[in-house]
Amino acid sequence: MKSKTFLFTTLLIGMLAGFSAIKVDVCHNVNNNPHTINIALPAAVAHLIQHEGDSLGTCEDAQKDDEVLENK
Repeated sequence: MKSKTFLFTTLLIGMLAGFSAIKVDVCHNVNNNPHTINIALPAAVAHLIQHEGDSLGTCEDAQKDDEVLENK
């Protein structure tokens, strides 16, 4: 039983390390001053949860999306 727990823990740690290697762009908007940051995937998830004005992708992409919504 201990070997299964060890295997599961090892696989979980490996997956988390793999996700940390994946970088994504986030439009980080602080005090109406948006800027693009490139961060690890787990950090991006935390940013999107904790910061209401943040969005996935570059700030240029976010501005284009806003323009499309305004023109509809």
